[in-house]
Amino acid sequence: MNDKQLIEKILAHNEQAFSTLVEKHKKMVYATIFRIVRNKSDAEDLFQDVFLKVYGSAHQIRHEDDLSGWLFKIAYNKSISFLRKKNPAKANPESNKKSPLQTVLGQIHYADRDTQDRKMEQDEAREMLFSAIDRLPEMQKKVLLMHKFEDYSHQEICLKLNLSQASVESLIYRAMFSLRKLCHSYFTKHLK
Repeated sequence: MNDKQLIEKILAHNEQAFSTLVEKHKKMVYATIFRIVRNKSDAEDLFQDVFLKVYGSAHQIRHEDDLSGWLFKIAYNKSISFLRKKNPAKANPESNKKSPLQTVLGQIHYADRDTQDRKMEQDEAREMLFSAIDRLPEMQKKVLLMHKFEDYSHQEICLKLNLSQASVESLIYRAMFSLRKLCHSYFTKHLK
């Protein structure tokens, strides 16, 4: 059953179709959540929250090719909201992977570090990135999400999607190139 058929059946309140949707996308959703919250128990709770929201919001899916990006956004946003409520200081997922230099620089307290303006800028940048991911061609988006958010190796993607190694590498390269191009003007304007 493809995503379009799943969506149609979910909108008709078919519980088996919803179970199929969960099974099909659970690895990507859980991996996204766990990368952000870094706690198994919290990730499992959020995983359930994400799919409850999906079930209640299925009517908001505009196109079946947006499904994986839409699920990713819900998982990401729920995880960030959870962290903000639990511990506002840890609500920035980029802070989980710091170089030693970034760690030292992060200990310097700047007056505007956690201002509302900065948080709004970060939220705006995330939304812009999600929008850019949504605009990628379907195969580029699928391979990029599998590689970057589901932690599939190139070989695993080859087997799962029946593609050659060269095709997978090309799709990832083109997706990253397209994202850079789509995001360039935004980040150039905002980094001045």
